[in-house]
Amino acid sequence: AGCVADFSRDDRPEAVGLCFGGLVQHDGTMRQGSTNLENLDGVPLRDFFGNLLKLPCRVENDAISAMRGEAILGAARGMKHAMTMTFGSGIGSGLLLNGRVHRGAHKRAGEIGVWRMAPRSANDIWMSFEDMAAPERFARRAGSKLADALKYAEQDKDARLQAAEAFEMIGRAIANAHLLLDLEAVILIGGITALGEQFRGPIEAAYLAACPSEYQQGLQIKIGDLGPYAGAVGAAALWFED
Repeated sequence: AGCVADFSRDDRPEAVGLCFGGLVQHDGTMRQGSTNLENLDGVPLRDFFGNLLKLPCRVENDAISAMRGEAILGAARGMKHAMTMTFGSGIGSGLLLNGRVHRGAHKRAGEIGVWRMAPRSANDIWMSFEDMAAPERFARRAGSKLADALKYAEQDKDARLQAAEAFEMIGRAIANAHLLLDLEAVILIGGITALGEQFRGPIEAAYLAACPSEYQQGLQIKIGDLGPYAGAVGAAALWFED
């Protein structure tokens, strides 16, 4: 509400777009287990925020919104086929196919974070891609943040091996997505991308190692241009789709 008030000092908006880190259901809610925002579990987001702000609202997943933002004003501008990967508490993805943001038959496309990329463990636990490579979950598993593991990789062999495992998973995921979709670019988004080439470079190297050379086709791996505002731009642009 404070954010909308700040942007309304000169002219009141006609509508508001909102994005959330979670799986938005058909009824406009998110469910426990599909979001890290537990206080919003089961809340009818569009109606709740519409009543709060006294403005019509549209809502969407943050990774899909980030793809729209980068396609309109950022690193994927002018492209027809691209994918965002958002790194945080999980790993989300947004798809741009044939020049349009792709939501899929059930409006749930892009859930790359729940891909199963490692064998089921002996105790019957099946770790997801984001369990192994999302920055915050990496910290729970490895005991240190991925950014710190990168920082100390040269001096600490364990940190180097842990970071390399995460990057290998990310590179394999990008390779698999590219082999399936034939993309122009993958756009990396999230706070950890502030590390710049220290983060992007190992991901590109892991992708090149995972993807057969004859299928690489010049895929670009880029850091997003809009930083933390990619999702906000894409959420506002929900109203442009009409």
